[in-house]
Amino acid sequence: MKEAGAIRFEGVSKNFGERKVLRDISFTVEAGTAFVLLGRSGSGKSVTLKLICGLIKPDAGKIQVETEEITGLDSTGMIPIRKQMGFLFQSSALFDSISVGENVAFAMRRHTNKPDQEIHDVAQKALDQVGLGKEYDSMPSSLSGGMRKRAGLARALALEPSILLIDEPSAGLDPITSSEIDDLLLTIKKDRQATLVVVTHNIPSARAVGDRMAFLDDGRILAEGTADELEHSEHQLVREFLKSRQGG
Repeated sequence: MKEAGAIRFEGVSKNFGERKVLRDISFTVEAGTAFVLLGRSGSGKSVTLKLICGLIKPDAGKIQVETEEITGLDSTGMIPIRKQMGFLFQSSALFDSISVGENVAFAMRRHTNKPDQEIHDVAQKALDQVGLGKEYDSMPSSLSGGMRKRAGLARALALEPSILLIDEPSAGLDPITSSEIDDLLLTIKKDRQATLVVVTHNIPSARAVGDRMAFLDDGRILAEGTADELEHSEHQLVREFLKSRQGG
């Protein structure tokens, strides 16, 4: 397991006005593992993802991504860090005005000097990997929800990131398609030795993908560990959440 890719939060807090979203949280994501953030809506999960990729800054504490302590970096300093990250948005966030393949190629055209044919080939390979090899020239509007999610994942993979940040991969998907996305994430983690940080309400998905989990409640980590350890947590809320099909 490679050393690069670890993520560490040390005493991180984040407020929005009077609202305390994260309160002195600390955790470590080991390289090449999948770390799942669980919790009810508004508990700070998505804010944690935004902190990892530097879209927002903490009010206190330190955040390390790979070998860099990022809390003091400005937007320019974050550019090489973000190039090591892929982000799968809950909505997939595809550009509807360009083809599926060009959506996947977008980041390469913007951030690399690769020739057009190489960009096309890499984008095609990413689409092949997620089972959309025949959809390069299709428009996003023609895709189903599950296919859009796969296309978003292909785009996240295009720059061959060592870290994938994944927000609600099962949102809006039927159980079979959700399971297929889980299988894709596991394959990517294994084949690319990628580090995954996944936000989800879907407990079967969390169990399938996560090596370790953290349960956030009111901006604090109430419990952290394997699915089995959380299922036997001293906190009733955590136990009930892990026994549900869809955590609220």
